[in-house]
Amino acid sequence: MNIYNILLGTAIGDAFGAGVEFQDRDWIQKNVDFSEFVNVRHLIKTEKDKLKNFTENYKAWDYTDDTEMTIGVLKALISQEDFNEALLVKKWTEEYEQGIAKKGYGRNGHGSMRWYYSGEKTIEEIRSFQKDRPNPGNAPAMRVVFLGLMQPELINEYAKINATATHPNINAILSSQCIARVAEFLIVKKGNRKDIIKYCFDTVDLNDEYKSYLQKVAVIDSFEKITLKDYEVLCGSQPIEKPYFLSGIKGVPSDSKFTTGCVLYLLKNCKSPFEVLKKSILIGGDVDSLASITTGILSGVYGISDIPQFMIDNVEGKEYFKLLADEAESFFSNDI
Repeated sequence: MNIYNILLGTAIGDAFGAGVEFQDRDWIQKNVDFSEFVNVRHLIKTEKDKLKNFTENYKAWDYTDDTEMTIGVLKALISQEDFNEALLVKKWTEEYEQGIAKKGYGRNGHGSMRWYYSGEKTIEEIRSFQKDRPNPGNAPAMRVVFLGLMQPELINEYAKINATATHPNINAILSSQCIARVAEFLIVKKGNRKDIIKYCFDTVDLNDEYKSYLQKVAVIDSFEKITLKDYEVLCGSQPIEKPYFLSGIKGVPSDSKFTTGCVLYLLKNCKSPFEVLKKSILIGGDVDSLASITTGILSGVYGISDIPQFMIDNVEGKEYFKLLADEAESFFSNDI
């Protein structure tokens, strides 16, 4: 397996998606042709005092918390320390602080973890906030891909730890486990992408809510034939309604279950990293998370040859990823 390709695909999907994150899917379909980077973060429809969270210290082609926390999970694994919630929080914090040391400011994103990094809340308070939410954030799903490369008997346990480190919520846990298992199925087992939802049913102890949701996702046809009803199955009520974020636009909200359903749908219907990047962005809403997961996984399956060179040339972090990949390849070759 090529760890570098997974990292690069994750960062490219994340960075390109960040420029049009939380835009309405109709706007994206009219204005984004994937021939150049588009940055409209200043147009995100949120309160003026919150807009700076999306625009301050942001530069085109920066990757966000999606890639940063994915790297933190990878570093936790290759440290070969006991894999637990405390180790993950430590590695995420180190990665966040490393970004500040390099750039002079923290990366965009971070959701509720921003409270932890700023000292506003303890990690226990953040877990309490996420525990019983009907719409837990999608961080556990967005950062879990590398856990799918572990020994099969460890995947569900490690994916649960990944979720409970910040989101001890059943939907967050199941989302983390599903994405990890899909990464295993496609990257390690070289499985048929049409079977990924069945593989989730076979390997994850889904509850009734999640089973019902994925059964509905499984019957949605190809991207070209998707209907408004299909979008509402994938993403919930359209336009997005509070408390789901970002309300008032059409697309996928920052929600663990809906993010996972969209990821499975996209991976089932796309044949290459660039195809899945484009279709992830065209979903609308929290597209950097979608594109980071899907492009990372398919880059691990197919390589990066179809990703446009301008994306590869401009994305942040390539030399860093090479160093990480060298260390990680040795770890996985010894442990799988």
